[in-house]
Amino acid sequence: MLGSQIMPSLEVQLKRTVKSTAIIVAFLALAVVLDFPNTIYKGLFIGSLVSLQNAILLSKRIKKVSTIKDVGKAIAYMRRGFFIRLIIIMATLWLSIRIPSVSVNATAVGLFVAPILSISDFFITMIKESSLKSEALDNKVRQIQREGGENA
Repeated sequence: MLGSQIMPSLEVQLKRTVKSTAIIVAFLALAVVLDFPNTIYKGLFIGSLVSLQNAILLSKRIKKVSTIKDVGKAIAYMRRGFFIRLIIIMATLWLSIRIPSVSVNATAVGLFVAPILSISDFFITMIKESSLKSEALDNKVRQIQREGGENA
């Protein structure tokens, strides 16, 4: 019951994160094409691309885990996904260390693109919802005051 209330907003947030990350990856791809010798653009592009892939994998896992009834199986399923994404990140960093034309530091920064966008999206959504609730409460108070209060 609680999961069904949380899941739609989580899925919406994950979709926005994937979309935002994809836009950044597209801009970085353009930067790489325009300035190919730049190792930083290549690193940011590779890291952001892997970040996008991990966001997509996580989104698919969360959708799947919401259908699993057994909590133990759901936890095991998510844990496997975590280790798969961790191995992908480690392999990306290892390869960027081995390839001299790619900045390992930029790759590491790029790996944080989707998580940073997701956290930012979460906080922006919370602030918007908080201000909307506050406005609704203010409107209700004003209506009561116009009517002379509840005890008038």
